[in-house]
Order: sequence, then structure tokens, then C-alpha cells
Amino acid sequence: MSASAVFSPRFLARLLSYTAVINLSGCITTVITPEAETSAGQAMSQQVSEQIGLYHDPALTAYVNKVGQRLASHLVDTPYTFNFAVVDQFEPNAFATPGGFIYVSRGLLSQMNSEDELAGVLAHEISHVTRRHHVRQMGRSLGTGLLTLPGRAVGVVSEDLGNMINSPIEHAGKVYLSGYSREQETEADEYGLRLAADAGYDPHALAAALEGIERTLYLLTGEHHEADYMDTHPTTPQRVEDIAKTIAGLTYSTTAPIATRDELYQTLDGMWWGTQNPQQGIFVDDNQFLSFDMDLTITFPESWETVNTPRFVGAGEQDEQGAYIALGSNAGEFSPEGYAAALVTRMRDRAEISPDMNRPVTIGDWPGHQLTYTDSSGEAPVSLHYVFFATPEGSYTIMAMGLEKFRPQLRETVASMRPLTSSERDSVGGLRLRTASIAPGESLTAWTQRLGSQWGPKFSASMNGLSDDYKGEGERRKYAREERYQGLE
Repeated sequence: MSASAVFSPRFLARLLSYTAVINLSGCITTVITPEAETSAGQAMSQQVSEQIGLYHDPALTAYVNKVGQRLASHLVDTPYTFNFAVVDQFEPNAFATPGGFIYVSRGLLSQMNSEDELAGVLAHEISHVTRRHHVRQMGRSLGTGLLTLPGRAVGVVSEDLGNMINSPIEHAGKVYLSGYSREQETEADEYGLRLAADAGYDPHALAAALEGIERTLYLLTGEHHEADYMDTHPTTPQRVEDIAKTIAGLTYSTTAPIATRDELYQTLDGMWWGTQNPQQGIFVDDNQFLSFDMDLTITFPESWETVNTPRFVGAGEQDEQGAYIALGSNAGEFSPEGYAAALVTRMRDRAEISPDMNRPVTIGDWPGHQLTYTDSSGEAPVSLHYVFFATPEGSYTIMAMGLEKFRPQLRETVASMRPLTSSERDSVGGLRLRTASIAPGESLTAWTQRLGSQWGPKFSASMNGLSDDYKGEGERRKYAREERYQGLE
């Protein structure tokens, strides 16, 4: 969760009490126009931003967009305006929404070793859009189930959660890519390779990039085709052979890239690498959330499933699906007392209940207001806890709701929220991609040991597109090291 503020689909389905559906079939009449595709893509892109999150690195995003626009400029009579962005996912992933919104993950970018490789990936995604592969899938919809907790207050809480979460999505990239047919993937390869070649890129780089990603995933997981991108874009020998056949029929000449390899590495230098990005806050010990930029921590119950998105951080009890907690930013500019008064009115008018507790509180030096309810209108009592509070970084709400038996855990979670200690602030960090020179004749083993890299020699070879027995030539290569987080730069 950022200072401005992915669950599993199962958890999200129970977190909301309304059905949040992007039913793209609503765009279908007799003919699906490019305008309708763009409208659907804009809605999806908003959800990508709010539920998965865009990676905060303006220079890196600008570079990806330049490469994408260079490719798009070689399309003929396209009705689409393309937009390119970096999504905050560790998994190597790339996906496109209808209308030309294209995303690559920070995990995929960390794998790139030339602009030709990046261009091959982007050209493939552009081709999914121009060949209108999404149109053929627009009967699919994304949705959530209904919150199963009893009582009239559920409707009020679900409305507040809906405003905080704003229509969750199920793994946005996978939604669109997993349904591609083998024929569609082959078609996107063929058109993408031609587009990359037309734009002056080496089309051979696509196969090299895919093989490098698969190699890295195998070293990470011990399995092939583990992550989303490899599930939806498998690098089978047949596919590599098909790519080679397509390239054999192309006439092309390469031109200078926007960035040389060293310049690409310089752009990637400093990117957070790993499952957690401290820009969004991190979980430690599985259940304690720390946010440097928000200057707060909250500890969720042990063994509950946790989530961290740009709009909210939360947790859910999984055995019975009987309790849920969410912390997110407030869109308005009211005081904690103002938010509390509005909730009291809504609960009275819509759920016919009054608070058990209604009092001002302080969280560290932050002013706040707490409301506690017991809703006995359903088959079993439900405990509700709200805390509205204001910090120098913004205005926030924590909502906790569950069966009466979970009241102690809900109460403890709400009470655990506080500012960070100095040692906690110093502990926020993670793995960061850096570059350094490898001396002539230096082995990858010696190089990684000298730098204290968190990547071993085999993994370093894979991430840099090298053989395991590679010896340095005085050039710069990528590695990863532990670093403290010191705020958005």
C-alpha cells in the first residue's frame, strides 16, 4: 500500500459484498468498434493501477514508452493510441488490454539484456491488440462473490470497502493472456517479429529473451513454466522453431537502439527486485506490515491471508472466512470526527444499530476516532470496528469485521496500529538491482563474491544472458544487493 494509497481471487471474492464486474460483453453489439475496445481498456487500466500498481520510476517508464512508441510508429493505419507502463510485479510478465494499453512487469525488465529483447516482447503484445485478440474474448467477465457474513451492517461495510478497494480484479495480466489460443500466440509472434524488424530491431532477440526468462524461472523455482508469463507465453521448442522460420522469411536491417546495453543497464540500475517492493510497504514475519512512507505499522493475526495493493492493505481469516480487515486511504478531506459522524448516521439509517463505543483516540501523536458495533440482526453476531485517523502523510480508515468469536483478534489488530520505531524504519528495505564492472578474466563466482551479490554465479549468468563459465571483459553487468529504503526518490 502506497502513501497515496495480490489478494488471491478467493479472498477478494469474500472481501466485497457486491458483485464487481467488468462485463466486456456489454461492449458487444453487431460490431465491436475500436472506440469500444479503448473504453474497455481504459477501465481495465484503471484497475491495473489500483489493484496491482504501477512501478514508481519515471525514467524507466519513459524509456519503455519510447521503445513502445518507436514500434507503434511503424504500424500502418492503426486506430489505436498505444500506452506503455511498468507494472509492479516481481514475476516476469507482460500483457495488453483492449485498445492499446500495454504493461511489462519490473520482474521482466530486470531480465532484459538488450533493447532488442524488450522490443520483441512489446511488439508481441502490440500484435495481440492490432490483431484484435481481445475482441474474441470479450464475452468473458471479471467478478467477485458476495460477502457471506450475516447482518444488516454488511451493506454499509461493503460500500465502504468497495470505495476503498474500487472494483478488484483477478490477476489482470492473466485475465487477458491465459485465454489466448495457440493460433493467436503464433499470430502475435509472426506479426510482432515483423513489426520489430520494421522498426529496426533484431527479431532473433524474442526467442533469446523467452529462453532466458525460462532459464531464470527454473533456477528460482526448480520448475519450468512456473510464472504467469511463461504459463501464457510458453517457450516450447516448437515455438522457437516457428520463430526461426518466420525470421528466415524476413528482410530487415537493424538501426541504432534508443539505449545501448550499458545505457539500458543504467536505466535498470536501482530498480527494486524481489517479491516485495518497499515503495508499497513490506510484510515482515508474514503478518506485520511496515510502511516507511506512511510511517505506520499494523500487525494482522497470524496465519491470516494478507494482501498489499496500492489502495489498501488487509487480511482475511481463511478457515471459516469469518473475519476481514482492511486499511486504506480516505478520498475526502474530512476530520476523523467527521468520518465517524457520517458512519454513525449510515449505520443508524441503514442497519438500525448504534455504536457500542464512540470515542476520540490518539495513535502515537495522530488524532483519530474509533467506533465499535455489534450487529445481531443476522443468524450470528458480527463485530465491527472502525478507526478513522489523520497523519502528516494523509487520512486513513481501518475497517475490521467478523463473527463475534474473532472479536479479540480484530481488536488486537486495530490496537496494533502505530507509528514506526526508529529501528523499524531502518529495517524497511529489500533487494535492489545494481550494475558493476566485471574485470577482464574475472569469473562470475569471483565477481558475485566480491560484490556480496544476492545472486549466485548461475543466477547471475542467467539474468545477464551469459554462459555459466563466462569470464569478464571489463564491462558492466547486473547484480542484486540488500539496501535500506529511504523513501520515494
